[in-house]
Amino acid sequence: MEATTKECDGLTEIRCLIREFLNGKEGTPKVRKYISSAIEDDSLLLIYLKGRNYRVKHAWETLKKNAEVRFNDYPEVFPEYPPELLYPLLKKGFAGVLKARDKFGRRIICVNAEEWNPDEISMDQLTAGCTHFMDRVLLDEDAMTNGIVYVQNNDGLGWKHVKEYTLPVMLRLLNIFWYSYPLKVGGVYHINCPSYARYLNIIIKPFLSKKLKERFIISTVNDKKFTYLNEKLSPKILPKFLGGDLENEDAFEMDFFLP
Repeated sequence: MEATTKECDGLTEIRCLIREFLNGKEGTPKVRKYISSAIEDDSLLLIYLKGRNYRVKHAWETLKKNAEVRFNDYPEVFPEYPPELLYPLLKKGFAGVLKARDKFGRRIICVNAEEWNPDEISMDQLTAGCTHFMDRVLLDEDAMTNGIVYVQNNDGLGWKHVKEYTLPVMLRLLNIFWYSYPLKVGGVYHINCPSYARYLNIIIKPFLSKKLKERFIISTVNDKKFTYLNEKLSPKILPKFLGGDLENEDAFEMDFFLP
């Protein structure tokens, strides 16, 4: 497909910013190598441009941030292949992308955290799987055009789950999935959280951007279960673990994250 004028102009501008970076001394060798290959990859650059609404500086900063978290800051959660332990977990309904979209056409990513046992799959392994899956989401036209909504059911989570969310872990999740992926995030809904999970929110909240604070919602088990979520998303499109009407196989695109 022939590139539009907006795309051509965006590609020209972002390449100028990349060349400025490469002509300087900034960046580790691995980051510079990744950025050097990116400058020749129209499809990759367009993902960042489109995801950042063709705000070229923001697109470039996100691409650079992605390279830095991938190779400098958190290489342990960017393995070449996702942990194999995650695929059985996915088949059990731990996570998936819904067949339906919300009223704004956004993709809906759902997680049933109750299916995660930290004794079997570490937080590092879980995060490593998520980076691979997010790379897959970047290839989805609806996600890139309209954005995404993230919904997580936390019913059944206990202390062994909550203690995994240390401040460094939460900052890693924030730096990777909010700042280094060019996705338009319409909402982040944590449903049925144990009451003490509110303390995690208190800890991480100072580090959230103003925009994310507005879109980050935590409701506890005492907050009328799925009432808030059902105001945002119809039960007709949701799996049962989110208070919806559907079995997982009817709600999810079952092969979206599978190899």
